Amino acid sequence: MRDIFISQLEGLLRAGDIRKSVEVLRGWLAIAEPGEPELMLAETSAAIRPKLVLLMRDLLSRYPSTIVGFPMLLVATPDFADEATTTWASCLKLSAPPAGSSKPCEHLEFLGWLPADTQLPLALPFDQTCYSIDVPWATPTSVVALFRSVPGFFELDEVELPNQWWGSLFLEVSANIRLSARSCWPYPDALEAARVQQAYIRGEVVPGVNFLSDTAWGLACDEAAIFKESCRYLHSDAAG
Repeated sequence: MRDIFISQLEGLLRAGDIRKSVEVLRGWLAIAEPGEPELMLAETSAAIRPKLVLLMRDLLSRYPSTIVGFPMLLVATPDFADEATTTWASCLKLSAPPAGSSKPCEHLEFLGWLPADTQLPLALPFDQTCYSIDVPWATPTSVVALFRSVPGFFELDEVELPNQWWGSLFLEVSANIRLSARSCWPYPDALEAARVQQAYIRGEVVPGVNFLSDTAWGLACDEAAIFKESCRYLHSDAAG
């Protein structure tokens, strides 16, 4: 069935019928199984794939009230003496911000967390209970902090969230946490960036991407390299 749909969509895009292409793709994404959008992009012809990526990004992220994400690198270690008596003993559990602080700035509202391996499409409205994230101790990990932007706001590259807001997320966590979250993208791009960064910082094979441009891919790797180096110095200082 997917090959029939791809053939239909490629025909519409070649003919320049964007309105019909959007209509058809929206209907398909509404019933797509997790991972199917990535498979469709892999099976689409190279000539049509860039156009499909543009349409799919807008539809997945629910333009114009776009669902966006900050790929966040973090590493955490417990700072308690008796691990057996604490709920944080086995791992770090990411939590929601304190009541009344879900909006770190006027353009964004915090929705929750996504693991780096989350597959498209994201079920919306977003239910945080379906995306509980446990982060292993002392293991560099990348997750996506998910937000909804206000309609008509497109300057994602200018968004910088206050350090105190990031700190508010972990006020009640018994752990030493180092994190980096420098850039904001539509959530399909943010997920790919998180996968790239996690693989890079763990020394694993860096996966291929569909939504990230070459420039964005380079920025994601650069941030991972800087974070990895900062963690090395952190461990050196601790050892000393």
